[in-house]
Amino acid sequence: MINGGNYSPRIAGRPIPRRGQVKIAILMGIAHSFASIFSASSRRQSASHLS
Repeated sequence: MINGGNYSPRIAGRPIPRRGQVKIAILMGIAHSFASIFSASSRRQSASHLS
């Protein structure tokens, strides 16, 4: 309980910058997913054109 009380103010003070980093990480993950989807679709189109 004492440790939790000591950590609570630190956790309450840090979420603002961490939330920004988390949002950036989420956006980067979404960008990677979109890039993989686009690369996969372009590969499928090129494969279909070749066949």
